[in-house]
Amino acid sequence: MKKLYQILIIAAVCVIVLGVHTYWLSQKNGFHVDEGMTLALAFYNDYVIRKNYDFDREYTGKELKEESFVNNSGFKETLKDIKSLWKDNRDSPHTNLYYSLLRISMIGLKSSDIKPIIFRGAILNLILLMVSFIFFFLLIKSLFPDSFLLQLFAVLCAFLSTAAISNTLFIRPYQIQETMFIIFCYYFIKTINTKNFILDRKQLIGKIPVLLLFSLITGVTLLTGYYAVIFIGLFGLYVIYVNCKEKTYKEIIFYFAVLCFGVLIALALYPKYFEGFTSYRGVQTKYTLTMNFIGNIKSSIITGVTLLWKHFFTLPVLLVCIASSVFLFIRKQKLVIQKQGLYIFIVALVYLFITLIIAPYKVLRYGMPVFPFFIILPAMILNSMREKTQKVSIAAMSVLCLCFLVGTVNQNNIENIFRNKANEYIFSKDKDVPVYVITHKYSAWKYGNLTPYFNDEQKYYFFENYDDIFEKDNSVFYLVIEKFPGFTDISDERFEILDKFSMTGGEPETMDDYYIGAKVSTRKRADE
Repeated sequence: MKKLYQILIIAAVCVIVLGVHTYWLSQKNGFHVDEGMTLALAFYNDYVIRKNYDFDREYTGKELKEESFVNNSGFKETLKDIKSLWKDNRDSPHTNLYYSLLRISMIGLKSSDIKPIIFRGAILNLILLMVSFIFFFLLIKSLFPDSFLLQLFAVLCAFLSTAAISNTLFIRPYQIQETMFIIFCYYFIKTINTKNFILDRKQLIGKIPVLLLFSLITGVTLLTGYYAVIFIGLFGLYVIYVNCKEKTYKEIIFYFAVLCFGVLIALALYPKYFEGFTSYRGVQTKYTLTMNFIGNIKSSIITGVTLLWKHFFTLPVLLVCIASSVFLFIRKQKLVIQKQGLYIFIVALVYLFITLIIAPYKVLRYGMPVFPFFIILPAMILNSMREKTQKVSIAAMSVLCLCFLVGTVNQNNIENIFRNKANEYIFSKDKDVPVYVITHKYSAWKYGNLTPYFNDEQKYYFFENYDDIFEKDNSVFYLVIEKFPGFTDISDERFEILDKFSMTGGEPETMDDYYIGAKVSTRKRADE
C-alpha cells in the first residue's frame, strides 16, 4: 500500500512537470532556423540543406513548404529516410539519432504548417522528458535513499528550471542528450557501487548482461552529440581515480570494455560517426580555441555564470541555499556530502564551461542537457538539515519548490518559444500580392528561417540577380532580400517603397536579420 501511495505521488509530480512543459510548448509559434533544417534533414530533403529553389519557376507557399519539410509521411517512406540517415545524415556536426526519431514521430502527418509540426515534435520531446523524469528520480533515490520527500523535491525542481523547459521547446537533439546523460549517470552509479566485475571470473560471467546494457547506453549517449564525449570522459576520470585510490586496478578494465563496445555500437548505428570530429564544427572549435584564447575563456566564464544565474541558481534559489547553509553552521550541523552526487554536480558544472569554451556560440543550448544535475547541490544541503531538523528542512524544500514554480511563469527566461516570430513575416498576410525573394546561391540553409512562414496560397519567385525582378509583370510585390554583402538595403529608384519591414532571426547567438523586406510599387508601371 505504501509503494502504491508513493507511485501515485510520483505520478502527480510528473503530471505537474509535464503540465508546465506542455503549456510552454503550446505557446511556441515559430522555429529557430536550425529547427527548420532539422525537419529538412529528417525528411531527407535537399531544400534548406544544400539546394536553392529554382530561379525560373513560380511556386505557391504550400508547394515550397511541402518540398522543403513534410513531403511524405508514409511508413515505407519513413523507413527509406531512416536508412538514408543511417548512411549519411548530411549534417556532420550531429549524428542520425534524433533525426531518425523525429522522422518516426512525423509518420502520418499531412501538413507542413508550423503548428502540426510543433505538435509532433513536442510529443517526441515530452516522451523523452518522461523518460528523463523516471531515471532522474531513480538516480536521486540511489543518491539520497532515506528521504522520499527529498527525492520528490529534487526531481520536481530539476525539471522546472527554465533551462529544462527551454530544452523541451527546442526541436533539436539536446532533449535526447539530456535523457541519455541521466540514464548514463544512473547506470554508472549502479555499476560503480557493485564491485568485483573483473576480479572473479564467475562474477564476470554473471555481469555480461550488465556490460552489454551499459555499453548500449554508452553508445546511444555518444550518438546524442559529440560533446557527449566530454561528459563520458569526465566519468572515466572518476573511474580511474576511485579504482587507483582503492588499488582495484582491474576494475578499470570493465569500464574500458564498456567504452570500446559503446563506440562499436555507435559506429553500427551511425557508420559516419567519426567524421563529425573533422567536420566544419571541428574546424570552428579549433578556430575558437586558438583565436583570442584568454578572451574566449573570459567570455565563456561570464556566460556560464550568467546562464546559471538566469536559469537555475536565481536570486531566490541562492537565498534559500545560503540561508540553509547558515542554519547548518549556527546549529553546528555537519554538511553531509554525498561523494558520488557531488562528483555528478561537478561533472555537470565542468561540462557546462568546457562546452561554452569550445562551442561556436556562447548560448544556453549547449549546456541545457546538464542543468537537471545542478539540483544535487541544494539537495545535499537540505538532506543535511533533515537529519536533526526535519521540519525546517521541509519548509526549505517547500520554499525552494515555490521559487522554481514561480520561475516557470517568467517568459523572459524561457528560450525557443518564438511566440511572435510569425507575425514579423508581414508579406504572408497579404496572399494576393506576390513575393520576390533575392537570395545568395550558397546559403540555402537560411530558408529554414523563411520558408516555414510562407502563405499556402501566395505566389513566390526566387532571384539570384537583383535586376531580374524587373522582368516580371507585377507592378506591386513584396521584395524580400537576404542580407549578405552587396544586398544590405532596400533602395532603388526604379520602385517606390510602400511598406518596409524586417524579420529577425530570433536566435540568441545573433540578432542580425537574415532577411529584410518591403512592399514596393515599380515607378515605371505606376507612371503608365
